[in-house]
Amino acid sequence: MIIGIVARELVCSVKDESMNSVKIFVVKALNLAGKKTGKYMVAVDKKLGVGVGDTVLVVGGSSARKIVGYGDMPINAAISAKIESVYIDEKYKFLMEE
Repeated sequence: MIIGIVARELVCSVKDESMNSVKIFVVKALNLAGKKTGKYMVAVDKKLGVGVGDTVLVVGGSSARKIVGYGDMPINAAISAKIESVYIDEKYKFLMEE
C-alpha cells in the first residue's frame, strides 16, 4: 500500500469496456512525513469520488482487483481509501526521516 496525493485525472476516450465506470488518476507517492517522493503511479477509482488534491491509499497488484467490482478489470493499482489524517506514534517518528 502507498500513501499518495491525486495529481491529475487521465481522460481516456478509448479504453477496455470493463473500465467504463472508473476514473483514472495519476497519483504522486508521499513519504511518512507527507512530502512528495518524486514517484508516480496510475490508479483507478470507481466508488470513492476522489479528485485532484485528495490524499489517498493506493493498493497494487492482485490486491487492487480484490476491491469489490474491480475483479475483471486490467488494472495494477486502485485507490482503496481517501485519507483525512495520518497519525504516527512517537516511537515510530524515526521512520519519517527516511
